[in-house]
Amino acid sequence: MATEHPLPEVLTDAILRQAVVHSPDGLLLCDHDGTIRFVNDALCEMTGYASLQLVGQRVEMLVPVIERGTHVRRREGYIESPHSRPMGRGLTLAAVRSDGTEVAVEISLSPVSSPMGAMTIASIRDITDRLADAERLRATREMLTLSSERERIARDLHDTVLQRLFGLGLELQALAMKQSGLPDSDSTVARLETSVDEIDHIIKEIRTSVFTLGAARREGSLGQEIGDVLAQSARVLGFSPRLRIEGALEHMISGPLRIDLTASLREALGNVARHSQATVVSVELVVQDYTLTMRVIDNGIGIPQDAQSSPGNGLRNLSTRAETHGGSCTLVPLEAGGTLVEWIVPVV
Repeated sequence: MATEHPLPEVLTDAILRQAVVHSPDGLLLCDHDGTIRFVNDALCEMTGYASLQLVGQRVEMLVPVIERGTHVRRREGYIESPHSRPMGRGLTLAAVRSDGTEVAVEISLSPVSSPMGAMTIASIRDITDRLADAERLRATREMLTLSSERERIARDLHDTVLQRLFGLGLELQALAMKQSGLPDSDSTVARLETSVDEIDHIIKEIRTSVFTLGAARREGSLGQEIGDVLAQSARVLGFSPRLRIEGALEHMISGPLRIDLTASLREALGNVARHSQATVVSVELVVQDYTLTMRVIDNGIGIPQDAQSSPGNGLRNLSTRAETHGGSCTLVPLEAGGTLVEWIVPVV
C-alpha cells in the first residue's frame, strides 16, 4: 500500500506546475487508453512537436512504427498492473521526432490517480550523448587493447626474431670466411653472402614492422603521420608506396624537423604522382650517425630536362625545407629508369 507523503506548505500548486513544466526531463501524462493529456517543454523540444500537436493524440505516435503493436500490448498490461518503473533498467528505447527521425531515450513510468481515472506519467530522458560517450569509451578501450597487443608483438619481434636473425647472419659470415680459399668455394661463398644480404634485408623489414606495430598507430605520433601521408598518396598514385624505416625515427625526430619531414615526404610523393608515371615507389627513412635520410625512389619516366635546369615549386620547397635544418635535397636520375629524391638533414 502506497504511503501518503503530505506536501510542505511551500510547495504550492503554482510551484509544482512550474517544476513539471520546466523539468529537464521530458514529462508526458496519458490516460488509461493511451491518450496524451499533458506534455512539458522538454518533451516538446526533444521531439520537435508543439504541445497542441501531441495533446489528444495516442502515445503510440511517439513510438517507432515497427514497435507500435508491441507497445499497445505492453501499455495495456501495465494498466492492468500499474507499478513504478525507474530509469536505468537496461532498456534502450527510441522516441520518434516530428521529422521521422528517432532519438534514444530512457523512460520511467509512474501510475497516478486523478478525477479522470487512472493515469500514467512517463519521464523521458534523451540519452543520445550518453550512448555516444559510451561508444567512444568502448572504442578507446578497444584501441588501447589493440595498441597493447601491437606493443607486445613489437617487443617479441625485437627481442627474439631480430636477435636470432642477427646471430644467424654472423654465423653465416663466419662460415663464408672459413670457406674462402678452399677448392670450389667460390659458389658456396657467393650463396652464403647472398643469404647474409637477405637476412639484412629481412631485419630491416622487421624493424619497419616493429615501428608500424608499435608507435605508428599512437594518436599524434610521427608514425601515424607518415602512415597518413602514405595513405593519402596511395589514393593519388593508385597503389601503396613501399616503406622501410631504420633507426630511432620516433625518438629522435621531433618539433620543426618532424613537421618538415612529413611535409617533404608529402611533397616528394606528390611530385611522383604528378610527373613520373611510376608503378612502384619506395620510401626509405633512415636515422644513422645523427643524420636523417629520406629517400623516395620511383620507376617512372625520369626527370624532365626542363625540371633539371629550372626546378618547379615542389622541388624548391623540398630544398628549402632541408636547408632550413642545415641539410640538402638532391634529385638523381637512375640508370634503370626512374628517380631518386634524397633529402638529408642532421639530427640535433
